[in-house]
Amino acid sequence: MKQSTLFLLLGLCVSTSGWAKIWRVNNNQSISADFTTLIAAHNGASGGDTLHIEPSATSYGGLTITKKLVIIGPGYYLGDNPNTQANKQVAQVDAFNLQVGAAGSTIMGLDFFQSSISVFANDIVIRRNKFTQPSGNVFDHATGIIYTYWLSNNGNIPVQNIIITQNFGCQININNASNGILISNNYIAWHGFGGDATAGACLSINANAIVIVQNNVFRRGAVSVNNSSIINNIMVAGTFSGTGNLVSNNLGNGTQFGSGNGNVSNVTIANVFVGAGTGISFDGQWKLATNSPAIGAGFGSTVPNPVDGGMFSGQSPYVLSGIPPIPAVYAFENKPIGSNSDPITVTIKVKSNN
Repeated sequence: MKQSTLFLLLGLCVSTSGWAKIWRVNNNQSISADFTTLIAAHNGASGGDTLHIEPSATSYGGLTITKKLVIIGPGYYLGDNPNTQANKQVAQVDAFNLQVGAAGSTIMGLDFFQSSISVFANDIVIRRNKFTQPSGNVFDHATGIIYTYWLSNNGNIPVQNIIITQNFGCQININNASNGILISNNYIAWHGFGGDATAGACLSINANAIVIVQNNVFRRGAVSVNNSSIINNIMVAGTFSGTGNLVSNNLGNGTQFGSGNGNVSNVTIANVFVGAGTGISFDGQWKLATNSPAIGAGFGSTVPNPVDGGMFSGQSPYVLSGIPPIPAVYAFENKPIGSNSDPITVTIKVKSNN
């Protein structure tokens, strides 16, 4: 299992050496694992290793990362979507800080619960994580933030080659003149407590940064981007500003993107998504409805090969519950009592994930 999991992780474009190891991290008292704390796992691992952060009711806390690691949690909303994990608990963490030695790291499948990720290193992948904190009936009452800055060992060089994709409930702040930034297939939102009329920035990008912003859902807040590509996004509520951009094939509830170059204004949002309802998860409600105006509205769409707007389309469609792309045990059943003549029957259901 360890070897097959490692081979699958090669698809994440994260190189590992032949000696890289996979470590189990579990802070439940009844479980025997390689490490019980995230900090101990980080300190005990070598560059290129993988840390599997296992489900727990107790937060694993925050972490400053100084070496190249793949850190994987089980996902989120595991009880709200089908065939996720047999254990429905998440792996909750606090703020992460990636220093220059962490170049090449991947962070995925974790519940940041309104905490942040600060990037001071090149070549980082932030993928399939949740950042929302609920309150009452508002599932994204508060949202966490992904920040990018400069290299931690040189304040004059902005970080480069950062992929932020398939995350749920985050704000994003690109603070410096970085290049090679991809922001795709995320649910991006300012805090829900601010209301739909908020002026808070859900996506703020330095005027000299070059970014691709593609196939995201902007739930609320201000989007400020310059000299970048803004393609196939859907704005539920909020504002858009910036100059020098390529703005194409976006949909807005108002006139945020205009009506030229494939953009569509004044869309009735109730017709775009399946919406909330019984049996529909918080992330599943952002799937496109039947006959949604976003279907086939994406850049390069043709009748034989339609391209949709929104986070469930494009090159890296959003994955429900942030399930990581490794095999997952999604069902475990066993007969509790047995004997020599009537042995215990155990049924395990496993699936691969793309």
